[in-house]
Amino acid sequence: MEELFNNNIFIIFIMASVAIISYSNFLENQRMFLLYLFSYGTAYFNIFNIRESLALLLITTFIFLEYLTDDAKKLELIVRFNYKILDFVFLIFFQYQLLMIIFSFLFLWLTKQTDTAAAKYLLYFLSFGFLTYGEHQVISQPFKVKSITNTIPIFEKFPVYTFQYEESMQEKFDLLCAVEDKSYFYRSKSYSSYSMEYLQYLLTRHDWRKLSLRKILRRLPAIKFEATGIRVVGRGFSTPEMQLLRTIGIARGYDRHKIKRKIYEIVYSKILFSSLKSYHQANSYLSLKYYRHYLLFVYFQAVLTKIKGKRYMPLSATFSDPKGIQNWSLNGLFIACLGLSFKEVSDYTLMLHDDIIQQFKLNPQCIRQLNAGFPETKF
Repeated sequence: MEELFNNNIFIIFIMASVAIISYSNFLENQRMFLLYLFSYGTAYFNIFNIRESLALLLITTFIFLEYLTDDAKKLELIVRFNYKILDFVFLIFFQYQLLMIIFSFLFLWLTKQTDTAAAKYLLYFLSFGFLTYGEHQVISQPFKVKSITNTIPIFEKFPVYTFQYEESMQEKFDLLCAVEDKSYFYRSKSYSSYSMEYLQYLLTRHDWRKLSLRKILRRLPAIKFEATGIRVVGRGFSTPEMQLLRTIGIARGYDRHKIKRKIYEIVYSKILFSSLKSYHQANSYLSLKYYRHYLLFVYFQAVLTKIKGKRYMPLSATFSDPKGIQNWSLNGLFIACLGLSFKEVSDYTLMLHDDIIQQFKLNPQCIRQLNAGFPETKF
């Protein structure tokens, strides 16, 4: 046994990594902190070369985050290997700051390529600086997503097998989609606005030859740099699934890290909703014909709306019968849907959504009265 350990440093690395991972008193980010530090140490003290240390770090963290995780629901729901890869890549780069660690390894490698003392000191300083900053970010986690276990309680509160679709609900679902995402029921397999189905919808619903360049650019999302940070601008590019996901899945950094949040919505809307559907098809033997309707039902029970300057969560709480969607007032739902993007009832917003008012035969006067009487009288 002694000879085995003397001749195989790899086994010692694995056993040390397992010891870190299995220590139950550490949180996940604390374990990642130690794995980074341990891997850096193997490179710094020349136990492994830089490439070997990085390769072992990636292999160890992938196994830890995807197979030895404490997130029981992740193990249960996310079973497709490509989803595990996507989950790992997102977590390791956007939550656990792998890029900072890679830079620290890069500057450590550069120290070994130079013989100049001053250059070595500078490169060591940069290497330790990136390592320290990355490790600090790993512990502080300014942007953090919830574990799958902590993301899905809303789906357990309203299980898909208890959802009973009624034709009288459809008009309410259609009104929401008219305000938030007209492509919703055209997309049978995708859950975000960054998908081929969404692109095909746009191409078939609009005659792009008749649109000016300015109108085309207004339909595309953009990144705006401001003094307070980076902001994604452009309405209509967060689908109801993406809105639902960011409501239930982001633990920290919702407003400050909007680029990361958008990437999270795109990646995990596919991972979570596809996995949840596959899980119930495999274990509940349901055809889930109305799965997309079910997601909108959950959406109503989870997302936040703003009416007359006050926030209400969930949206369904603004109605006297929160679960009875089929009984909801269309005029009241229109007000609640305006509040999803923090719009107020006014002559301007009514004019702006005149096409929707006409399509669903809404009553502007009734909308004003319901808005004036809320919240003393719920919709």
